[in-house]
Amino acid sequence: MVDEITLTLPRSAEFHRVAHLVLGGLAVRLDLTIENLEDLQLALDALLERSDPLAGDITVRMRLRDGELETSVGPLAQRLLDEVERESDGALGVRRVLESTVEDVHVDGDWVRLTKRVTRRG
Repeated sequence: MVDEITLTLPRSAEFHRVAHLVLGGLAVRLDLTIENLEDLQLALDALLERSDPLAGDITVRMRLRDGELETSVGPLAQRLLDEVERESDGALGVRRVLESTVEDVHVDGDWVRLTKRVTRRG
């Protein structure tokens, strides 16, 4: 079974909190650890905060399946996609933040897919 939530939001920073609230609600529903939630929020912020606020709406899709939470964000500008694909070489860029918080980062067209293995409290 796959549970999925899709949000389409204005790119303005004031709406990033809405994505956080939904992610937090999903974390409670799934009984995720606070560490999982914080990692996912950091990864999501790394993409949302670097997206072009004038580029129209952005979509965040969260899917839970087989013990993993997959979060897809898009469409994103080529500049940000290039930064995501570039090796981190130790610099604190978006790639390093993503590598530190999720198990898999994949660019698919103008979307970035983040995969986090889910650890439940208990």
